[in-house]
Amino acid sequence: MNKCPFCSIAAKESQTNIILETDHFLCFPPLTQESPNHTIIASKQHFINLIDASPIIGAPLIEVCQLLLGKYKESGYSGFNLLNANGVDAQQSVMHLHFHFI
Repeated sequence: MNKCPFCSIAAKESQTNIILETDHFLCFPPLTQESPNHTIIASKQHFINLIDASPIIGAPLIEVCQLLLGKYKESGYSGFNLLNANGVDAQQSVMHLHFHFI
């Protein structure tokens, strides 16, 4: 059985460039391709997706988005898109709750 790649990052078993870390989320570049300022926001706790997640992660998610935008404002950015897929039918490719911050 393959271990969840985002759980491996959260457990510090896999090396990646952590851009930002909070109590609930890790932020890092995409594992398969790097685009300027495309950042993955992954839950430290393993939830499959928003359907499986606890509602209490809502406020920490907003906080991490605000913190990331603060970091990217230094490079001249003033806004972002937040993308999320929930389930195979929605084209979720990694079965661990995560968001694409672009």
